[in-house]
Amino acid sequence: MRETTFGLPQWAQWLYAMDGVAPLLLALQDECDEDVLLLLLAIWLWQQRRALPASRWQALQAEQGAWREAVILPAREARRSLAGDPQSQALYQVAKQTEIEAELNQLARLGAWLGCSELTAADLSACLAGACEGALSGRRAELLEQLARRLEQELSSLL
Repeated sequence: MRETTFGLPQWAQWLYAMDGVAPLLLALQDECDEDVLLLLLAIWLWQQRRALPASRWQALQAEQGAWREAVILPAREARRSLAGDPQSQALYQVAKQTEIEAELNQLARLGAWLGCSELTAADLSACLAGACEGALSGRRAELLEQLARRLEQELSSLL
């Protein structure tokens, strides 16, 4: 899976479906308040042997944060509020698809944003660390280490 074959949104869906990846990403999201889209972007860059400098990550986090707050989090909240209601399952599916579409739309924007960014080489741990807003300690560090090990195991043959 290379950039030339698939765009970032399609690649992210492929990676997310990989065994063991989604639970780690969701744990980072739910337990550590990390942005899965930025983590997916970091992994995508790493797989291409590229990375963003810290200053670019900060700018990207600010831009992505605005979209996340305005669009993705409200869609997620609506989906989660419908999840346990058996009478609202059709509406739950609509909310889930809306959330997914918002995330895929933003991944396409993030991929386009990279066209005007300076990129450097880095290892996976550095790429993931750059995408994180929180301190790399405790549960966040543990989950990132597990994710890095899982991805290096699964993706090393593709590099």
